[in-house]
Amino acid sequence: MKLAYAAVIATAILLVACGRPHQAVQESQRENYEKIISGQSIECEHGIDANGQCLKEGDTGIPQGH
Repeated sequence: MKLAYAAVIATAILLVACGRPHQAVQESQRENYEKIISGQSIECEHGIDANGQCLKEGDTGIPQGH
């Protein structure tokens, strides 16, 4: 039982010490990421892909089949 308490305490200390994980965002996507986090909308003429980037004209955002 003491081992279980020690494991729980060690896990809690580890989680507190490590802090919250941060999302790694590429510089090219940072502007849209900041807008999404702050609740603003992104204006893209041809839509947005899954990574939050604006699509180019004629692009569907779906990768071509292999």
